[in-house]
Amino acid sequence: MAKITIDLPKTFLFSTQIDVLIQHINRADHLANEHLVALLNESRSRLYKQLGNNTLVNFREFINADLAVVYKSEAHYGDTLKIDIAADDFNKYGCDLVYRVSQADTGQCVAVAKMAMLRCDPQTGKLSPVPEGFNKLFQPKPL
Repeated sequence: MAKITIDLPKTFLFSTQIDVLIQHINRADHLANEHLVALLNESRSRLYKQLGNNTLVNFREFINADLAVVYKSEAHYGDTLKIDIAADDFNKYGCDLVYRVSQADTGQCVAVAKMAMLRCDPQTGKLSPVPEGFNKLFQPKPL
């Protein structure tokens, strides 16, 4: 079986911490995969909030076109996860967001993920080009 590989950037644009709650735990007593995806979505929303409302782009127009996750270790109830996000692979319609999920206290990697975010016109439902300068919103800053 072919393994997915996700290359991590050297710097990240954004970092946030999220606690693993009891509702995030599955029957095997660790973070459930669907809840990891929810935590990625929450961290992306926090990134968009930090980038703020601006006249260049409305982040509500972006859809998730694909998602890849590589699990590295388990997370458990009570853990605090640090989620770092970088933007990569800019194109006419959007970019990829790359995530590094790690234990906040030890730095142990829990997962890496990549999510393609594409701009979609809410009226037509069709892809819409991002405006010029879109990639400048995502310039990495040292954490």
